[in-house]
Amino acid sequence: MNRLVDLFPRKGLQFQFILITTGAIIVMMSILGYLAVEREKSIRYAEVEKEGRLLGKTLAIPIINDLIYEKLGLVEEGGLLDNYIMEIFNRQDMDLLYMAILDEEGKVVSHNDITEYGKVYADPLTRNTLAADKTTVQRFSRSGHNALDFGVPLSIGGKRWGSLKFGISLEKAEYEILGVEKGIVVLTFALLVAGFAIIMFLSRRFIRPITHLADTMEKARGDFLDLKVDVKGRDELAVLGDRFNGMIERIRQANEEMKKTHEKLVQSEKLASIGVLASGVAHEINNPLGGIFNCIRMLRQSGGDPALREKYLDLVREGMDRIESTVSKLLWMSRKTKHAPVDLCMKSAVENIHSFLKYKFGKGGIVFRNEVPDDLHFTIDVHDFQQLLLNLFINAIHAMGPGGILTVRGAREEAAVTVKVIDTGCGIAPENVGRIFDPFFTTKPTGEGTGLGLWLTHEIVRNYDGEITVRSKEGEGSRFILRFPERRPA
Repeated sequence: MNRLVDLFPRKGLQFQFILITTGAIIVMMSILGYLAVEREKSIRYAEVEKEGRLLGKTLAIPIINDLIYEKLGLVEEGGLLDNYIMEIFNRQDMDLLYMAILDEEGKVVSHNDITEYGKVYADPLTRNTLAADKTTVQRFSRSGHNALDFGVPLSIGGKRWGSLKFGISLEKAEYEILGVEKGIVVLTFALLVAGFAIIMFLSRRFIRPITHLADTMEKARGDFLDLKVDVKGRDELAVLGDRFNGMIERIRQANEEMKKTHEKLVQSEKLASIGVLASGVAHEINNPLGGIFNCIRMLRQSGGDPALREKYLDLVREGMDRIESTVSKLLWMSRKTKHAPVDLCMKSAVENIHSFLKYKFGKGGIVFRNEVPDDLHFTIDVHDFQQLLLNLFINAIHAMGPGGILTVRGAREEAAVTVKVIDTGCGIAPENVGRIFDPFFTTKPTGEGTGLGLWLTHEIVRNYDGEITVRSKEGEGSRFILRFPERRPA
């Protein structure tokens, strides 16, 4: 049973090929066997019929002569015919069942069985014999075997003297036919075994490479393209395998190019986001710069006082630290880093991202609410989380005017972490809801948007096996819901 499972692991092309060809051989051999048996039957029966007709023709003339002699009184009535009939019946070369001579009315004149004398036969076979002008051959059954009934008209010079009637058993012929049937069955079985062996060889030679190629194609998913099909020979299967290897190589190169392009798009979107932050960055830098210049001016005026000098130097150092912190954040955000998920406190991460856009919120008169629980943690790359929330925040700022409210909520629900970004902006038109995550789709005027922000957010969420959905109604704002399955730190 295990061997069969190994041979037919699934109902694929190889299984179908073996099943169909084996079935075709069985059907073909059955038809050929049936035709051979029927032909053998017809030959055997024809031989028996030929022998019977020849026997009837041979016996007709002597029997007619004996009947004429008996009518003329030249011989004793019945004696010569009875001896002749018994002599023929007892011959060993023919399987005679009976032999009888009937008069024109069907009365038994002579018979191999003395008890049949004087009987009048009225059965259908006899009636057909008496009514026929030529030899009749009719089939009947006796003792479980088929037999042939022969009826020979005994006539000469237009006068009918009676009929010769005898039966020949077909038991011997049937026995010979049975032997032929057994031989055909044995031959059919031998041919089936040989045919099955040939089918298995052909399936391994032609079908197995195809199934192997199909299995290799099944493995060639996603980034798993470091595989090849062994190419042997120069036939069509070898050409197919070579073409497949070439296709895999081209796909691998295309994937590498696509990854590079994707990385460039991601980096360009990060830089675009930094461009949006430019005004806020200028504000973060200008304020401490103004304080530093003021301190320098005061130091020039009152630099001789040690206490005053120490005070202003501390203020200069504080301003420089603020500038350094702001620039470091921008550089850290814009740089290209390796993917490294860590355990992240969501509330702090959201607040950190808000700090980048604090100036934008204040300038636009937008209220920001961080309603994420303090103890909510989940595993994600810091840069990825920063980028996707930054994109959603910028998108919400553009959709809201003074008095708008942007709310961020987080929760753990059924082995997953959900993040909701809710704004009270203008909302999304129904016809655009299904397109907002498409790359390069934007409703902003030309030059004011790349159309990659929400697409990049969608890609980041998908990379974590998560999902992002949006609910929006024009004039009532939008709600972006991000759902991440629980992940452990790498």
